[in-house]
Amino acid sequence: MAWYGAESGFFVQTPLYCFLYWGIFVVLLAVSFYVVVLDVRYIRLLYALEKRELFLQTLGDEEFRKHLIGAQEEGITKNKRPD
Repeated sequence: MAWYGAESGFFVQTPLYCFLYWGIFVVLLAVSFYVVVLDVRYIRLLYALEKRELFLQTLGDEEFRKHLIGAQEEGITKNKRPD
């Protein structure tokens, strides 16, 4: 649209066409930037939800926590030196 506007000669004839053309161009450009912003926000939302789900599947799971605490306690008792 910007390329055609630079090559066509109807802008010289009436300024109304020029303002209308570039007004539409600017509106479409703003809409495309708004869609990009919405897309980035949606991707961040999906990332946060997946991160939370992964946390709940690993460290958030009670059974996994019990095994982790048991392994830590077992490691601590193996590393203690009798005095």
